[in-house]
Amino acid sequence: MQIQIPATALRGAFLLSLCHCAFPAHAQQSLPVIEVGPLSPAQPGSPAADVEDQTVVTPTRVEQPVSSSGASVSVIHAHDIQKRGSLAFNDVLRGVPGLDVFSTGGPGTQTSVFLRGSTPGQTLVLIDGIRIGDPASTDGSFDFGRLIPTDIERIEVLRGPQSALYGSDAMGGVINIITRRGKGAPQGWAMTEGGSYGTSSSHASISGADAHGAYALSISGLHAGGFPRYGYRQQRPIVIGDQTTPLPPLPADDPTNNVGVTGRIGYDFTEDARIEAGLAGYDSAIRYDNPCAFNSWSVFDPFNHQHATFMQGYARLGADMFDKRLRNRLTLYANRGNRDVWATDACFDMLTFLSQNCRFGFLGGRRGLEYQSDVALGVLGLATLGARVETETAQSSREAWIVDSFAPNFAEQTTWSGYAQHQFTFFDRLDISYGGRVDAVSHNRTFLTWRTMANFRIDEIGMRLRSSAATGAKTASLYQRFSQYGDPTLAPERVLGFDAGIDQSLFGGLATASVSVFANRYTNLVQFGKAESCTATQIFGCYFNVGRADTRGVEFSGEAGLVPGALLLRGSYTFLSARNLDFDSDSIYAGRTLLRRPRHKGMWSLIYTGLPGLELEARANVVGPAHDVDFIFNRRVMLAPYVRLDLFANYRLTDSLTLHGRIENLNNALYEEVYNYSTTARAFYGGVKYAW
Repeated sequence: MQIQIPATALRGAFLLSLCHCAFPAHAQQSLPVIEVGPLSPAQPGSPAADVEDQTVVTPTRVEQPVSSSGASVSVIHAHDIQKRGSLAFNDVLRGVPGLDVFSTGGPGTQTSVFLRGSTPGQTLVLIDGIRIGDPASTDGSFDFGRLIPTDIERIEVLRGPQSALYGSDAMGGVINIITRRGKGAPQGWAMTEGGSYGTSSSHASISGADAHGAYALSISGLHAGGFPRYGYRQQRPIVIGDQTTPLPPLPADDPTNNVGVTGRIGYDFTEDARIEAGLAGYDSAIRYDNPCAFNSWSVFDPFNHQHATFMQGYARLGADMFDKRLRNRLTLYANRGNRDVWATDACFDMLTFLSQNCRFGFLGGRRGLEYQSDVALGVLGLATLGARVETETAQSSREAWIVDSFAPNFAEQTTWSGYAQHQFTFFDRLDISYGGRVDAVSHNRTFLTWRTMANFRIDEIGMRLRSSAATGAKTASLYQRFSQYGDPTLAPERVLGFDAGIDQSLFGGLATASVSVFANRYTNLVQFGKAESCTATQIFGCYFNVGRADTRGVEFSGEAGLVPGALLLRGSYTFLSARNLDFDSDSIYAGRTLLRRPRHKGMWSLIYTGLPGLELEARANVVGPAHDVDFIFNRRVMLAPYVRLDLFANYRLTDSLTLHGRIENLNNALYEEVYNYSTTARAFYGGVKYAW
């Protein structure tokens, strides 16, 4: 594979860091499933205690109440997803304890997730239990900016190392996006919305079920004229990649066009045998800005654009045996992503010594087969056994009329995995879970991971005590192993993590509070730079194992029914200390504090449902200062703290017709998530939903 490096006559193609601003990608830092039944979302304003009775599947790969799991898990329900996520996933995920979201300039752009201080590539992202990270990206991470919310049942965010059940990438945690299954009589809904920045979006869904079958299909579309990705609303002088020329006049817009589709269909042959199939996909086209260009007219040239597509499909067979004491599931799956990036001044001609415009292509694929069985052991609890084989591929290409050393590349690796877990309960109060996994990577290392959890329920006072200890691992990405900067022998990154928490129901269930403390120690992290392991041809550097990092913190979430059935207060807060234990003073990442990990952040909202059919929400997103990098001048900078206020309103006129509206950034806060990249000014949106 070939890295996305903007080559220029002044600096040359070796300027690896510039790829982060010339392309819609996040700044890399060498830091450190299943069949789910229908679930009724919590009603706005309901007592927070109801959440404890809901079912989750991600913590143990089997359905169980949240109250019996020792894991730190948050659930985002369909109601909140529809209310906040009509444009993108950014606002859907904000407010989850321990989770940071960063976007490089509005809807459709690179959107990265940091979970408990881990990097995006160290967080496993699933759709209906199938991993969707991009094998062709630098670190194998998933870009949430390309994914438009469709008909999602819920999102489960599992924090802490989870490789013992999910294998590579699950070092910081797991985000499982669960689409809706059909149920009941045929039904459907359609929603349309419009607003600021030339934005329009539409969503539609149909679903249903009978005695034997169920189906659900949804489609979503988004067009946004948007605001300039780079430099918009900035109050300081900004220069382009030559470090002297001021940023040229901003364009009127930077458009985004996204389409997404999901579908699930299932059939029960008998009470004990079933089949299910699902699909998910998107098509994303954006125009972006190239501040690393060395000609001012190239920064906002419409030639800078990206087109990405993704499609995933799976088929799952299920069979229950021995009076349902043995549950078997066999899943066959595959996904494929194609990304084309057109960039100005991105290729350097060694004959003319001039930079030229060119196109980079990245094609990533995944296919696999997984078997899981759950064995009911009576008083001895439940055992889960599983095995998986998965093959990942990545391919690069380029179109440019130049002479240089570029050569298209193809890389592939296969991972064989086996895992086991045992759960049991003592005295109807103490839930214990322990398990482990082995992953063998082709022509690389075999690694073992483990996890144990405990959960103690004191129902008389509404208290739950939980704790976990686990290890996690991440296989080096295909790019890190097989690119011109790679090393095929790179060892897996490792992490050892601990957490403990307490969940308390208060005032007869009118309120709940949850507090977790955690600590993670990362070792063997993959870094880029000059090292003894670099070959003679890797004159600009290579990837190698050396890094160490430490993340620790406190997470809080809670709800309180201030006026039962009318006024609900909801909030979350995270304190995070993320330290680089092996910092290099000559590196752009020098410093003890890891980039884009604010020490303090929180979200607080007040929800009113006192009138029939009406819901109002005022939400405040509070983020403390964070370290970042200015890639133009190759230096560390500090992002200022900010408070952003949003308002949401929903009014059900009839059983079928609902009106909704929102104001984003009501206080018109000037803030940045990524240095010099743009965020919204005060913006207004409104729409209508019709259900039948």
